[in-house]
Amino acid sequence: MQRPDEKKRALIAATAARLFATRPFHKVKLDDVAAEAGVGKGTLYIYFKSKEDLYFWLIYDAFTQVLERLKRQLEGEQIPAGEGLRRILSELVKFAFDHPTLYELMRTAGPIIPDERWADRRREFTGLIERTIRRGNVSGEFDDPHPQITALCVPGLVRSVMLFGPKGLDEATVTAQLIRLIERGVYRNGKKAMKRTRTPKRTALASGRGGR
Repeated sequence: MQRPDEKKRALIAATAARLFATRPFHKVKLDDVAAEAGVGKGTLYIYFKSKEDLYFWLIYDAFTQVLERLKRQLEGEQIPAGEGLRRILSELVKFAFDHPTLYELMRTAGPIIPDERWADRRREFTGLIERTIRRGNVSGEFDDPHPQITALCVPGLVRSVMLFGPKGLDEATVTAQLIRLIERGVYRNGKKAMKRTRTPKRTALASGRGGR
């Protein structure tokens, strides 16, 4: 049995990335990837189980690069938290527009990547957002009582726009609007916030639907 070769995996991945960038997902065939990479189709299957598996591996690798780049910027340079959060949103939106097929597959194909490494990357990313918000709380830039919840919402904002937003949106518009939403909310400057109404505290498990 042929052993995996990382150089060959990288060659196949680079070839597939080029094809996915120039053709719709459904028109990219594994036969084409193998032929372009100069390997047999059987060799390709040593590294990737299916076209979906190959595409998701490319996404995982790209997302890892985004995460590592942000970690270097935010935790190395110690830039202000507000600028850090803007960079996170900008990078996340750019990633979404660079990989629109990912969001279409999320809509139609169920789980993104059935691999614990992907879940680890998501947790690492939301952890980076949370730490940035907490740093902003300490510096006085932010006033967020629940950074962990906000950190989970930020990727969800991008996902919602990509999955359900109107056609024709561009990267600059989406980035600007999400940054505006995080920084300013939707209230007009000077307008008093709505009076809070008291609601009973509930946990995710104590939703009132369970019986004794």
